[in-house]
Amino acid sequence: MTSSTSFDEFPSPSSSDSVDAVIIGGGIAGLSAALFLARAGRSVIVYDAGRSRILAVERVHEYVGFDGWAPEDVLTKARQEVLHYGAIVRNGVVDKVDLRPDGLFDVLTQGGVTSARTVVLATGLKDELPAITGVPKVWGRDLRICPCFDGYEVRNQRFVVFGLPKRVGQLGSWVSMWSRDVTVISKELQNGAGDERLRLLGIRVIQDQVSGLIHRGNRLVAISTEGGAEIPCDAAWIATPLRAASNLAASLCDVDEAGFAKTDENGRTSRPGVFAVGNAANPVAHLSHAAASGTHAGPWITMYLLEDFIAKRRAA
Repeated sequence: MTSSTSFDEFPSPSSSDSVDAVIIGGGIAGLSAALFLARAGRSVIVYDAGRSRILAVERVHEYVGFDGWAPEDVLTKARQEVLHYGAIVRNGVVDKVDLRPDGLFDVLTQGGVTSARTVVLATGLKDELPAITGVPKVWGRDLRICPCFDGYEVRNQRFVVFGLPKRVGQLGSWVSMWSRDVTVISKELQNGAGDERLRLLGIRVIQDQVSGLIHRGNRLVAISTEGGAEIPCDAAWIATPLRAASNLAASLCDVDEAGFAKTDENGRTSRPGVFAVGNAANPVAHLSHAAASGTHAGPWITMYLLEDFIAKRRAA
């Protein structure tokens, strides 16, 4: 007859060489997942490479309760909450994750190997910026990617939109909700519907290629083109290719053509025990979506751990 087991006997860091969850990525999505799991009594290690995408902006917006905060302060507060409940946050880059024969995962960093029952990918995305002059000075400030986040701060000013031909028409029409003074620069619009939208909205289209961003001090004042034109502007919007920031998902589970993990609505990937949250699975997710995805995946990760424990007890 099998002896009964109390919940307190569920494996913990003091009774096992492995932890319940390793979370790869210390942004809002990863920290939200860590907060849930730590409050559920699970052993958690977060590996933070210090590359959170929100660090590119001066102030966080459209994140209720934190509007106007510096991104460093938002992340610091989130880390403090996670640490308060016993999770561990380590600075470092995860180089590789290996699946072991026993079903555990070995997470490899320069500091060594950590074994985990589950892995949560919160590795985010990267914007592929064009090789034109002046981008580093204004990226995240006067060169922007979505008006949902900070269009309010530059509303009713002069906008210039450029970037991927297949997306620039849609972006140009979208930012017109924040300003009626919009110019789109593109040699070709690859979306006929996007071209029509711009025409119907009365948005100016210049058939040229952006060659650089012109500054006065640290602020953007104009866009230069290959044809020799200078278009004055107060804010520029760019339609960039979006890629997964890490190749870890591709080594562990099914991914799409840009390297983002394919998940179900609960963050589960094609690999049992591997979950993905935030921009690691959804490239258009904002901060509030990232926080929600981490919190939403938390119970499913916890249930996976519970079911795995029950299965091992049954087999024993």
